[in-house]
Amino acid sequence: MNFEGCTLFTVDDGIEYSRLQQFNKSEISDNCLNSRVAWNAGFYYKKVTLADCMCLISNGGIFTTPHVTWPVGPVDPERLKVIVDAIWPVFAQSKWPFRLMYIDEYFLPILREMPGYEAVVSHNPDYSDYFYDAKSLRTLSGKAMRSKRNHINHFVRENPDYEYRNISRDDRKEAMELVKNWCIEKGFDCRNLLQSDYRAIRELFDRFDQLDIRGGSIRTGGRLVAFSLGSLVDDEMAVIHFEKADASIPGLYAAINKMVLEYAFPQARFVNREEDMGIPGLRKSKVSYNPLRMIHKYEAFLQKCD
Repeated sequence: MNFEGCTLFTVDDGIEYSRLQQFNKSEISDNCLNSRVAWNAGFYYKKVTLADCMCLISNGGIFTTPHVTWPVGPVDPERLKVIVDAIWPVFAQSKWPFRLMYIDEYFLPILREMPGYEAVVSHNPDYSDYFYDAKSLRTLSGKAMRSKRNHINHFVRENPDYEYRNISRDDRKEAMELVKNWCIEKGFDCRNLLQSDYRAIRELFDRFDQLDIRGGSIRTGGRLVAFSLGSLVDDEMAVIHFEKADASIPGLYAAINKMVLEYAFPQARFVNREEDMGIPGLRKSKVSYNPLRMIHKYEAFLQKCD
C-alpha cells in the first residue's frame, strides 16, 4: 500500500491518538488505544493524518478485508470528504472496495451528509459490545443478580486466603502462564491470533509502561488465578478488554468481574465488556449480567456519486 505519509501505527502514536480520540468520545471498544495496540499484529494498521484527524488503514491483516477506521479527531462531513478523497485512489489502485469501519451510531449522520459519496451501512450483531451499569456490576444487588452473589460467596468461603491486587507489569509471567494453560485446555494454538488472545495480552504487558492499562488480579495460596485488563476511556466509561480465570475454581470469574470494577474502576458509571463474537456460551454469560444496551459497530461501503 503506497500512500505518502502513511506509516505503521505503533504505541508511540498513542499520545496523539488519545488526544484526537477525545473529540470522538467513541463507545466502541475497538477504538480504545489499548485495543488498537493489543490487536495490531492482526490488522497491521498504518496511520495517516489528514484534515486534523488520524485514521488507520489496514490491508485486512488476518482478521478481515481492507478497510479504513473511522477517523479520530474533529470529524465533520467536509473533513470526512477530504480524508476519503485522499485515500480513495489507494483503494482503487489495489481494486479494494472502500470499506469504512468502527463507526459509532451517532456518527452516521456525518457519514450520510458527506458530499460526493453514497454509503451502504450495516452492522453485525455478533460484534456489538455489551454496555452495562457499572454500579450494578459492583454491587450485584437485586433478584436478577442473586446467582452471581452466590457464586462469589462460594468462592470466598472456599478460598478465605484469596487476595485481590491491582494489575501491574510484574504480573506478566504468571498471567501469561494462565493464558497459555487456557489455550492448552481449549486445544488452541496460543501463537495464532485467530484462535487465541495470548499475543494480544502479551502485547499489553510488554507495553505496560507506555499505556494507561487498568485492571486487577486475584491470588489464592499466593498463586495468580485470575486477572483482568481494561481501559478508562473517559470519566464515565470503563472497557474490559481481557479477563481470564482458572475455570476449575468455582465463582472465580464472577469474583474478578466484580472486584476489578470495585478497585480498578471505582468511579466509572458504565462499563463496556466487549462482544460475544456469536459464541453461545459467551453470549449467555454476557446477557446474564443484564446489559443496559448494545453498542453496534457500524461499517459502510462507499461509492462515488455520479
